Amino acid sequence: MKTFVSILRSLRFGLQNFGRNIWLSAATVLVLTLALVSVNALVSLNVLGQTALAALRSRIDVSVHFKPEVDESRVQTVRIALLALPEVSSIQYVSPAESLESFSQTYGGDQAVAASLSEVGANPFGAALIIRGRDLTGYPKIMAALEDQQFASLIEDKDYDNRQAMIARLESISSRAAFGGLAVSGLFALIALLIVFNTVRVSIYTHREEIGIMRLVGASDWFIRLPFYVEAVLSSVAALAVCAGLLLPFLIFAGPYISHFMGTPDADLLQFYRTHAFQVFGLEFMAIAALAVLTTKAAAAKYLRV
Repeated sequence: MKTFVSILRSLRFGLQNFGRNIWLSAATVLVLTLALVSVNALVSLNVLGQTALAALRSRIDVSVHFKPEVDESRVQTVRIALLALPEVSSIQYVSPAESLESFSQTYGGDQAVAASLSEVGANPFGAALIIRGRDLTGYPKIMAALEDQQFASLIEDKDYDNRQAMIARLESISSRAAFGGLAVSGLFALIALLIVFNTVRVSIYTHREEIGIMRLVGASDWFIRLPFYVEAVLSSVAALAVCAGLLLPFLIFAGPYISHFMGTPDADLLQFYRTHAFQVFGLEFMAIAALAVLTTKAAAAKYLRV
């Protein structure tokens, strides 16, 4: 019971100190908020980068166009044989009629193309297969399989949409952005630690007479330090609340524009934070609170000499 009462008193002292040193507390909260904002900007960039990479990977495929005289049964035989390859994820069959319709929609406005199709009369297109691999490393093996003699005689053309160079470039940009974000976050974290350290030092100096009386009556180390730990945790909670209060309205407003710019509904940062709010904000709170408490401990050890 006595320990519980002591804890309650320490908590009350911590709340009082936080309110009395309101300007120092506000400065601490502001810098901690900037550190959290930079961390969340880094998280958002990482999510968007991964979304863009996933979208690019999903668009890589091999289009295999068969000769017009090859009938559907032989095309389906090739399809079944290719599906047996472990590197193949899926294969879409495109009929000659669908190939003609797609070509007409793409080039229908070109009068020369329309005239050429009219002169030919019959459908000049054969069937096609659109092959998607399980990952990027499997496409060379798929292309090698298509060079096999039993397939090559049936195939008129192959179109490999290779976006590996674009993906490598995007991965490089993402890694550089992540490094820059880490550097900015580290800078704000360092500034936050210095401000927390000086805030605790000023707070200790302000309450030096109270601390002296506590020592005279035999107060323990943890009882003297606990109010300052409470201040550090309160600053962390306030900073996280301010960061969330700034971030979520921004995502509500900018979310549709970001999704439109990325060209995919998967780039929904608001949905990401809704789904992972506990993990993201929980980890950020634990990290920022731990830094604040450790800095407070260092300041207390240096200036309280207890």
